[in-house]
Amino acid sequence: MGPKPFSYAAGVAFTAAGAAFWSLGGALVRMTSGIDAWQIIFYRSLVVVLCMTLWLLIRFGATLPSRMAAAGINAVIAGIAVGTAGLTFVISLFYTTVAQAIFMTGITPFLSAILGLWILRERIPHITWLAMTIALAGMGVIFYGTGSGGALIGTVLAIYSAFCFSCYAVLLRWGQKTEMSVALIWNALYLILVSGLVILLPTPFHATAGISEFAIGWANFAVIAVMGAVQLTLGLILFTVGSRSVPAAQLSLIALIEPTLSPLWAWFVASETPPVWTFAGGAVILCAIVIQALFSATGDRRNARATAAR
Repeated sequence: MGPKPFSYAAGVAFTAAGAAFWSLGGALVRMTSGIDAWQIIFYRSLVVVLCMTLWLLIRFGATLPSRMAAAGINAVIAGIAVGTAGLTFVISLFYTTVAQAIFMTGITPFLSAILGLWILRERIPHITWLAMTIALAGMGVIFYGTGSGGALIGTVLAIYSAFCFSCYAVLLRWGQKTEMSVALIWNALYLILVSGLVILLPTPFHATAGISEFAIGWANFAVIAVMGAVQLTLGLILFTVGSRSVPAAQLSLIALIEPTLSPLWAWFVASETPPVWTFAGGAVILCAIVIQALFSATGDRRNARATAAR
């Protein structure tokens, strides 16, 4: 038996809440001290494995292995896809500006729309195309306000990150009749393996290597535990649950809430005042998401009434 279905409006609320939790990441990172992104990824993913396993055991008990088997290879690939999206985004920051990398995430809804149309045969309404175009313009406003460019390799990596997230959104829709939350366990295990190897072995992405690099201090671990349990686990659960009733292109559109809200939390927590263009572009993106949600929710109710009448 598949997960219980619910309305489009509820799906939008779940996915928007999930993206909002994701946006806390930057502010929480600013609360750490003396550690790098790979150490954060390793311990955050470890917390995710523990939280997700506990949550799924509470929900399904002894039937959890059969649920994971039912989700199958689709859940494994989905977990690796969203993990790769995060990793390539982090790596892109070594080669380009933050603004350039974030701007590239604006193409994610378009990639999801193309993949969803090709693989899932999900028709993309005109209002969704319009909302995605408006959101991309909002990302452009944010990028323009920084007054900086980026290197080619960093841009390519950021685009690949957007592609991987689009694959994740489509795979969630593809497996909506199974318990796709198990993909989050595969995601965390994949990130533990990759980040652990980067910390242990000499690479261009980590200044020093060795077992001693796993020592981060209890204060840092406390912050990372919040990141793993709240920002990432809760965010991914809500986003995954919402994906049951929201098309792939719209999932990626709603996910743009994350880069829109991230500068605000950093402003509140670390007093990092974002440029006025960030507020302007963020407002444009949020307007696009609201327009999409309102029009689609209205159409969803209209279709429901027509079905009831028939």
